[in-house]
Amino acid sequence: MHQRSTLPLSLLSFLLPLGGCKILSGLPAKPQKNTVVVIGTVHEDHLDSESYALEDVEELLRRIDPQLVLCEIPPDRFEAAWESFIREGEVSEPLVVKYPEFSEVLFPMALEGRFQVVPCSAWTASMDELRRLSLDQWSHTRIDDTRVVTDAREKGEQTLEKEGLLDAPLAMHTERFDVIVAEAMQPYERLFSRDLGEGGWTQINQAHYALISEALDEIKGNGWRVVVMFGSWHKYRLRELLAERDDIELLRLTEVVE
Repeated sequence: MHQRSTLPLSLLSFLLPLGGCKILSGLPAKPQKNTVVVIGTVHEDHLDSESYALEDVEELLRRIDPQLVLCEIPPDRFEAAWESFIREGEVSEPLVVKYPEFSEVLFPMALEGRFQVVPCSAWTASMDELRRLSLDQWSHTRIDDTRVVTDAREKGEQTLEKEGLLDAPLAMHTERFDVIVAEAMQPYERLFSRDLGEGGWTQINQAHYALISEALDEIKGNGWRVVVMFGSWHKYRLRELLAERDDIELLRLTEVVE
């Protein structure tokens, strides 16, 4: 997907602002709304998908041509990920490398200077561990709840596959996809979210959005094209939250690239 970087490490201090310490911006003469597009990704499934491969992610970004990408990378993991990419030509940070759409597409394109990148994931390793341990425990102690949550998720995935929405890049960015996913996640949110604390579905999406909102506040009135790039099952909730803003124009991917 990309050639090994040969840039000297001394350039890190210049390049790292691409990753979101401070967004380089300047207001136009007349303030204009920013245009925001949410791209849902499928993480490691991009590596095997024939219809939504990494090349398709790159093509979407090139067609949208954003000035800013707000992505599902934790801010405290970004610098290490970017540094390893610059030094070695590949990402070694564990919480980033499992998302090839970032390590294999987003980072190389940022290095081209095509856009700035701001990490906006509120997820932490401790949240992930707590969720894993809790769900494992509840599979034995909250058997009925676990069955309801699992059945709803599986039914949602089956419906997406049946309707050709599972990993088709344009079809999965429709309202129908979001409706199916929202319904599939409702039992998980209702039964487990509160008990999972900060890593619950409600809480983590609100925390993701808080970081996204902070970045959007910083460029308010710039008239920029902004991509919000998260796992596809987060997309419906992030769009709901973004729709509450009156300072952006929220578009679907199909409105931008079709």
